[in-house]
Amino acid sequence: MRKFHRFLTTVVAFFILYGVYRYSFPTDGDGNYLFLLPKESDSDRVPSTKLSAVNLGERPIDLTRLSNLSSFQYRISNDLCKENNSYSELLGVILVTSYVGHDEVRSAHRQAISQQKLLSMGLLRIFSLATIPATERFIRQAAIEAEQRLHGDLIQGNFIEAYRNLTYKHLMSLQWATHSCRGAKYIIKMDDDIVFDPFYIQNHLSDLNQRDERYLLAGFVFRSKKVIRLRANKWYVSPAEYEKAVYPAYLSGWLYITNQRTARALLAESQEASFFWIDDTFITGVLADRLKLPLTSLNRWFSANSEFLDCCIRDMKRYAYQCDYYVGPNGGNAKLIAEFVQELERCYDNACYQRPAGKSLTATCVAEYKNLLPAADHGTAMVSQMKL
Repeated sequence: MRKFHRFLTTVVAFFILYGVYRYSFPTDGDGNYLFLLPKESDSDRVPSTKLSAVNLGERPIDLTRLSNLSSFQYRISNDLCKENNSYSELLGVILVTSYVGHDEVRSAHRQAISQQKLLSMGLLRIFSLATIPATERFIRQAAIEAEQRLHGDLIQGNFIEAYRNLTYKHLMSLQWATHSCRGAKYIIKMDDDIVFDPFYIQNHLSDLNQRDERYLLAGFVFRSKKVIRLRANKWYVSPAEYEKAVYPAYLSGWLYITNQRTARALLAESQEASFFWIDDTFITGVLADRLKLPLTSLNRWFSANSEFLDCCIRDMKRYAYQCDYYVGPNGGNAKLIAEFVQELERCYDNACYQRPAGKSLTATCVAEYKNLLPAADHGTAMVSQMKL
């Protein structure tokens, strides 16, 4: 009897172990256990466009199109992610949309924090440019190509630099990140005249418990913004361009965070939707609304004016106070970009202190509000006196 009990116990234990083995480990579509398969190398990896269409059920993206712009090509392409052996290991890629003539501003970003330092933090930076317009007298294509040879951090599209072409530059940036830097977990899109705290953002991304199947759009959220119908206004939009009276909620193009899945969805949707020239409103608003993507507010990160960032630098130097803000405009001062980041690095290394109660920037910083978030009022006139 005892032998029978031992035999029965052994059989039951076998089937329990088999069930755990059979159903507890992930398998591929052919029933093969994934942990038994050889690790995939870069040379074996299927291009992202094919992955999207075949394996993930996502819509394919035409790499020769940017919204309604066909025959898109790079004048300067870049395989920076692969060259830095970071094709599948990056925490994030920073996409800086830059006017082609802003070489001084790009230099300020490089001086603020080098590509090597960013790579050590799991980040990588690329600057997105368009083609030099015929009216530009101070920059030549040869200079841009020399800048690329020296720094290796540019991409350039074959569309002309123009305010109403910013949507193309924005989409080109996302396309490059999802196709040529698809191993980067997160995507940070920003404008070149923005000051930001790369150390805080790296910590924020490292702490995010973000699964690959989730969508992500996080930044400064604008809600219920009315469409400007005044022809004299910079942000005038005709009913033919956008028929509704109010824009959907959208993120400021100053700086926002997304991920690969979300960027691919936005790119695919941009090839179905009617083109709209206000890039942040179109991509993070109109397209996101069509896809029913939620927006995450990071509004507390943002300063509305550069003077607060000047005061942050002052207080980091004098009192070792932490800054209340992580993103803001440079106010036309390219040097502020480097000075802010360099002072932040010293502050983090030397353990700056939280600002005391009653010593907030709004209470202690004497400055004028000059640089409101541009999309907040879509071009509300700002009038001041001039001495003649």
